[in-house]
Amino acid sequence: MLKETSLCMGCMNDKTYDGPCKLCGYSDLDPCIPTYLTPKTFLNERYIIGRLLSYNGEGAIYIGYDTVTGTKVTVKEFMPDTLCTRKKGETEVVVNANNSPLYKTYMSEFADLNRSLMKLRGMAHIQAVLDVFYANNTCYAVLEFISGISLKTYLANSSGGLMWEQVKELFPPILTTISLVHAAGIIHRGISPQTIFVTDKMELKLAGFCISAARTTNTEIACEIFSGYAAPEQYSNELNGTWTDVYGISATLYKVLTGANPTEAIARTGGAMLEPMMVNRNVPQNVSKVIMAGMRLSNDSRIRTITEFVDKLFAPPRYVPQNGAVRAENGMPVSKREQQRLRKQQKERLKFLSVLVLAGAVLITFAIAFALTLSGACAPKTPIESDSSTSTTSSTNSFSSYTPSYESIDDGSYSEPQQVVDTIIVPDFRENYKYDNAVAMAQDRFTLVPTYEYNDKYVSGLIFEQSIEPGTAVPKGTEIKVKVSKGSSVVPLPEYLMLTQEDYVEELAKLNIKYSVKTEKNNEFMEGYVVRCSKEPGDPVDVEHGETIIVYVAEHYVPEPDPDVGGISGGEDSEV
Repeated sequence: MLKETSLCMGCMNDKTYDGPCKLCGYSDLDPCIPTYLTPKTFLNERYIIGRLLSYNGEGAIYIGYDTVTGTKVTVKEFMPDTLCTRKKGETEVVVNANNSPLYKTYMSEFADLNRSLMKLRGMAHIQAVLDVFYANNTCYAVLEFISGISLKTYLANSSGGLMWEQVKELFPPILTTISLVHAAGIIHRGISPQTIFVTDKMELKLAGFCISAARTTNTEIACEIFSGYAAPEQYSNELNGTWTDVYGISATLYKVLTGANPTEAIARTGGAMLEPMMVNRNVPQNVSKVIMAGMRLSNDSRIRTITEFVDKLFAPPRYVPQNGAVRAENGMPVSKREQQRLRKQQKERLKFLSVLVLAGAVLITFAIAFALTLSGACAPKTPIESDSSTSTTSSTNSFSSYTPSYESIDDGSYSEPQQVVDTIIVPDFRENYKYDNAVAMAQDRFTLVPTYEYNDKYVSGLIFEQSIEPGTAVPKGTEIKVKVSKGSSVVPLPEYLMLTQEDYVEELAKLNIKYSVKTEKNNEFMEGYVVRCSKEPGDPVDVEHGETIIVYVAEHYVPEPDPDVGGISGGEDSEV
């Protein structure tokens, strides 16, 4: 159904005159691709569809308008053109013959992905999903409209790249957001300057989330892979994971800091790629090394998580002695000139500290001697023998208790007194870590004691409370009690179409939904596949109070013969 409106279908601003829009140049006479929705199509009795912005193997993206809130939106339509089509002027999607099971499977994945993202819409640095609904034999996701430009365009307008000081200001929020998206079990697989946007407020937003089949080769739908930013495993059947997005963000930072496009992963097999600091000498050495570690071709040796990547990327370069040579903290050798400077600096520091400690010891000694002398002058007279022995003993004990310990070194100076208290700063686990990741990070530094609770604000597995405040210095091995979310107390029942019993109950288990399975004689579904449930997909399920869903699974059967057909009833009419 079309909706009469005065809005421009190119930019969704008011247009009360004929002819092309003076703001964006769009004209109602501009040709449209017949496969996709006609501008002014009205969906879900709420959204006006405008011009087509882009499309890929997963579907189409349109500019839209929400008539309820009066705001611009972006609308994604699931429409893989290898599996379905649409006739010109119609809205209904027609699935190709024999592709119906696969189409439904991918559509279910599309809906689940966007419903998961909708739960994260409080995060400021991803494009928020506002609504998900079914219509026209397909699924739609309504997203916020981003006022800004792509990072690719922004870099082109900024002489091709940015300085490290600018990157340190711009990127940390979006890196934290990606880590939280991973904690929610979502992998992007398409991080690149094309899918990161710079908003009018000079903030970064990540967009372009797609189902996995649209970001890997050799699937039944056309894949969209960004050359130079896609990880090697996206070209093969290897497992994708958080490390896949580490490659994408590392390649993006390579482009941002050098202005050069990173070499495509499959083309790097037979040759090397220049490090960022070799392309741009202003890139810090440790930053360059971390970016290359995030772009290793083998995902086993690559940095595995965004949290680890951030820790290494923003860690200040420190220098420590190793086997007589000075090396950076990341193990890379330091130039001879830098080694000489560091040794001289260390020697001067040690001398200064030793003089400071020695001066303090002398002052303490004189203070004690003066105090003892003063107390002796004021005390009543005692026999000389007793006074002498007592004073000597007292004086000796007093001085020995205040004598500091020094460790001599070759140049005659003194080293610092050794620290014997091993303390560690407590990190902020709240909203930043899933419990499993926090345990791996803490290792033997802390002991985490979890309590699991349902929480409608935080995704399952996310830590939302801790017993010791972040920033507190505590002894190594300290016990920290944390509260871990079990997810929402009420969750929507997931879609079951074209899922086997095994696959569907696995989905239910992830959501903490209790279930029981019953078979149902049914020859219309493949045996072992879910036919229906005691509730419809999308209906709320009270997991906190143990609401149980009945899952009905198809069981094939041999129909009993109809006694009235074929003359086998045995009656008089069956006689020959």
